[in-house]
Amino acid sequence: MPKNGRTTGDALVDETVADVARTLERLADCVALHELARIHSVERPGKIAVADNASSLTYGELFDRAERLAARFRGSGLSPGERIALLAKNDVSFIELSIAASMTGLVLVPLNYRLAQPEIDFILNDCGARILFAGSGYGETARIAASTSPKCGAVIDVSTDGLYGGWAETTDRWAGQPASGETTIYQLYTSGTTGNPKGALISHNNVITICRNGVQFLGPFTEDARNLVAMPLFHVAGNGWLFFGLAAGCSNWLVVDLAPETLLETIAEQEITSTLIVPAVIQMLVLNAEAKDMQVLGLKTIVFGASPMPAELLKRAKAVFPETDFIHVYGMTETTCMFGAHDPAQLQAGLRLESCGRPFPDAEVRIMGPDGQELPAGEIGEIICRTPQMMSGYWNRPEATAKAIRDGWYWTGDAGYVDEEGYLFIRDRIKDMLISGGENVYPAEVENAVLKHPAVADVAVIGVPDEKWGEVGLAVIVMKTGADASDEEIKATVRENLAGFKVPKYIARIDALPRNGAGKVTKDTLRTQFEKLLR
Repeated sequence: MPKNGRTTGDALVDETVADVARTLERLADCVALHELARIHSVERPGKIAVADNASSLTYGELFDRAERLAARFRGSGLSPGERIALLAKNDVSFIELSIAASMTGLVLVPLNYRLAQPEIDFILNDCGARILFAGSGYGETARIAASTSPKCGAVIDVSTDGLYGGWAETTDRWAGQPASGETTIYQLYTSGTTGNPKGALISHNNVITICRNGVQFLGPFTEDARNLVAMPLFHVAGNGWLFFGLAAGCSNWLVVDLAPETLLETIAEQEITSTLIVPAVIQMLVLNAEAKDMQVLGLKTIVFGASPMPAELLKRAKAVFPETDFIHVYGMTETTCMFGAHDPAQLQAGLRLESCGRPFPDAEVRIMGPDGQELPAGEIGEIICRTPQMMSGYWNRPEATAKAIRDGWYWTGDAGYVDEEGYLFIRDRIKDMLISGGENVYPAEVENAVLKHPAVADVAVIGVPDEKWGEVGLAVIVMKTGADASDEEIKATVRENLAGFKVPKYIARIDALPRNGAGKVTKDTLRTQFEKLLR
């Protein structure tokens, strides 16, 4: 035992606390993202900041290259507040463009590469980006989109020209300018499950605040951490998670293609300590590991969110990752990622497995009834929140902004409740709730019950019209490979766990559920797909 009487574990805890304190001090001195990058370029210039399949950048290289980009932006006549866009899979160019945009007051618009051409065209026209950067495989899509946009004057293919091989070739350096925390740095488009996507305006203050909360409550984010960015950088979960690692000054690995075997290999080979993934990806990893009868050791933290995690899946995940703390978080694009998190000790003890925890100290949550009045603990209503991470509004959408943000509170559209101790439980989207025989049925709890059947790999429940009951449930199921079960066997499993009126009337089978870039099931797609079958 060391002379001070403390164990090695105690010493590690002390160092982690000190590391977090140093990161918080850095963040306190930063108004804009590029200031954080500058600090690390001085303190740890030779350390790998970010790496993808093809390249890596040290903190020194990152700041140097961003300065050159910023000079090129200014030389191109771009003014503060103008937009630049990026259409690419996870790539180091995202962080280079982010820091350069911060230096020059530009706004970066990361585009969802999974969208169809008309959807990409719409967003590029909506944001009015002057330049569109295209990653590997997206040059033609980018050129078509640019041809529809009167403001987009250039398409830069970073996979062939590179950011520095042609367009940005310069020896000039950014001269510097005063930064404001209220300045917009990102325009992040919502996933657009209903109607056209809207551009949420995210400021430097929003990002710095989520970094403060992330390194404190979602760690361990220390200088020695090895952080895996598995979610797409066009989404707030991906770029937010990357900035937690960059704030701490650790090394960050970008996942380009999200295949379960590759992901498990990367975790092992790079000795990853922390990552954020959605329940759908956790399910893929669990199924892959279970098929090989393997466990994954060494990973300290898995943060998950974007959709409810069925308790049964969480139990199976704990068996595959026995050394890992699982932390459920809750948030959305409009709140710059999560604004609350669950205590992993609760999950470890098997308590409140379906809760996403409590708000961070700087945030608040209320549950509102349809009459606009706050509901008591235990009653389900719409979740609203107040947080310094909240967007300033939607780009050119004053009516949508006014509907979403009222008296400083963001109305999430999610249904949920809080218990007597303030723990939040998500039940579903308000619009996805179905009313069967006058009773409210929340698909998430039915899905959780269906997943208790050992033959079911994945499920989504939607409401369909019914002459007798008004609405009834349709469970759209993905079966495990080689497994089978009758409709009645699946319904019996639900009936064992829930009231009879919650048991889905119909069962359908499908090869894979449709999901958007955030990993959420697109239930509107399922409604369209099964509408004709149920007439």
